[in-house]
Amino acid sequence: MTTTAHLLDSRHEPRYQREAWAPLMISAAEIEAAFRALEAGDPDDRGRREMLIVHPQAPRGVRGLAPATQVSLGVLLPGESTVPIRANTTGLSMCLNGNGTIEIGTRTMTVGFQDVWTKPSMSMEVLSNNGTTAFRYLRYTNAALLEAISSYYEDFGSTVGSEPARSAPDGKRRAKDLAPAVELSDDGSQLLPYEHIIDPDPVTDRPLLFAWDDVSQHLSGVLGLRTGYTGRPLYCLYNPSTGRLNGTTPSFFATITAIGGDFAGGTHRHMSSAINYHFAGNGYSVVEGQRFDWSAGDLMLSAPGWAAHAHTITGAGARILTVQDHPLHTSTGSLVWQEDIDNGEVLALGTQSGFETNLAEYADRS
Repeated sequence: MTTTAHLLDSRHEPRYQREAWAPLMISAAEIEAAFRALEAGDPDDRGRREMLIVHPQAPRGVRGLAPATQVSLGVLLPGESTVPIRANTTGLSMCLNGNGTIEIGTRTMTVGFQDVWTKPSMSMEVLSNNGTTAFRYLRYTNAALLEAISSYYEDFGSTVGSEPARSAPDGKRRAKDLAPAVELSDDGSQLLPYEHIIDPDPVTDRPLLFAWDDVSQHLSGVLGLRTGYTGRPLYCLYNPSTGRLNGTTPSFFATITAIGGDFAGGTHRHMSSAINYHFAGNGYSVVEGQRFDWSAGDLMLSAPGWAAHAHTITGAGARILTVQDHPLHTSTGSLVWQEDIDNGEVLALGTQSGFETNLAEYADRS
């Protein structure tokens, strides 16, 4: 096939216009109906029963609820297991019902209601249901981004429980140690030989389990916050391997919002997309002037990239799992953020010094 590049003269072409994705609500009733549909019939050839939740504005071939985020519902019936598979995706999941056994690489985890776990890239994975009720889960991966740039990879295996050894033999130096970098100037610029390109220093990303029984014991630090606090009442489920990216995975952070009563947050916006799963409580979100009322069990693309939004929790409070592609943007320097939509400055978080909250003042008043 012969292809010809398009040569676009910027002097005569319109400037890039970012397409704003619309906020989107998937109700608890729709999710329940999807699970019931998945529980009928047989699993696929990978042993999975999963349903992707795709935004109507997603480009052809990109199956994401947000541009970089693929979201799916999954279920295994009692006695079912998936085929061992590995992929170059990273992701996290939350158990919504039942219990499951998760084998990822060398780790085996037993997960239950509201537990969250992570899956690193290229680790063999098997999910099993050894219980007596359906094991339901909500899953997030960066597959949508990889599909968009034609970079998704997966293969199948016959075993889990081992990871390939990729360290240099004892007593031997790595090839990159024999090919030192060349300093060019005092501004830090260097030349790196090829050996550095094919053998970068690895960062170990292990599968992690954030058990709800453990997480819930530490929510008192945010439960007492009330309207007037200029931040958000949440904790990030932090994976130390992500370092300065403050992620749960290299692409996403997952946060648990926990509030014990009414709380109205300020209107703000950020280039990262945010997806909220409301697993307890009630409230509403206002996104670009449009109000969405939500309650327990509803899933929402609550903050498409750079959409002005604010969230209000009502009544007895709420618990919310928020997944946001914040680390992805931090790693590329593209995380522009505005905390005060009316008068606040726009900063590139992770590249510039960021914002502050009034936590100290708030603590003094309380």
